Amino acid sequence: MKAATLTVLPLIIFALTAILCEGWGEGKAERCFCQKKAVEKVRPALVKKFEVFPPSASCSNTEIILSLKQGMKVCLDPEGNQGQKVLTGQKLKINSKGRRGKKQKKIKRQN
Repeated sequence: MKAATLTVLPLIIFALTAILCEGWGEGKAERCFCQKKAVEKVRPALVKKFEVFPPSASCSNTEIILSLKQGMKVCLDPEGNQGQKVLTGQKLKINSKGRRGKKQKKIKRQN
């Protein structure tokens, strides 16, 4: 009797564990900053700073968060015109970062 119990008990524990673990994957909620609909356009004079968050494990969307001078934070639509300009400027800034700070060689002219 003890041998049968010792054989069945691990099987029951394994089955319960598999059922509970399988249910966790479906209720996965993303933790994005921008839960509401993003705005299409913001006047640049109102923007204090902006942050760009690329897709990550916690959120599959590219997010652009603008901090306004009034203290509010607004999400900018990355698919909109202004959002595309911000992303393009961010890519250019990243690409040119490697060149910054290096001294340029001076070419000596022979007269």
